[in-house]
Amino acid sequence: MTLLPVLLAACEELRTPQALPPAVLTTEPREGGPLRAAVAATTAAFANQGAELAGHPAEAALALARFEAIDLEVANRRAWPNLSPTIGYAMRTARDENRAAIGAAQQAPAAEVIQALGTVSARLRANDRAGAAAALRAPIFEPGGEVTLDRLSDVGPLPAAEQAMAALSNDIRRLDLDSGWSGAGPWWQWGAPGAITAGLGRGY
Repeated sequence: MTLLPVLLAACEELRTPQALPPAVLTTEPREGGPLRAAVAATTAAFANQGAELAGHPAEAALALARFEAIDLEVANRRAWPNLSPTIGYAMRTARDENRAAIGAAQQAPAAEVIQALGTVSARLRANDRAGAAAALRAPIFEPGGEVTLDRLSDVGPLPAAEQAMAALSNDIRRLDLDSGWSGAGPWWQWGAPGAITAGLGRGY
């Protein structure tokens, strides 16, 4: 009888759709789900010493926002419960390096950094530099504003992020080959929005 509450709770969890991922993960959906698309895009963005980001602050802001969001998913192990533990350490080290490069406070809540950088990317794409600068407010960013925008334009190579994303991509491929997704697979990884098969593999 003592197992009944546990079983009921487990069933309720399976019936409840997973929470939506941060919006920055779903801006360019591709085959394989929004999280996989974000991993692929972020890995490419930081490759070759971040050459594609040089002089492109909107793309740099989006890549950094996506990195923060992916770091959260790695840390809570919701999407990838079987990842190598070393990936988490590499992601957090890189996150700290990324924040130092643009002047984001190390203790700032990730959600606020993600939201701000996502707004910056959107405002710059809309040719609203003033709106982008306004989103980079202190104390989340120091000094913030135009100075941080300039840093996004010349963010430079971020080797820790390049290495961490490459390691994450490699480990995801390992999980694919080993069927390591068993027990994972929320809708935003495999299936369509509204699926309630989280915890049952590839959304089947």
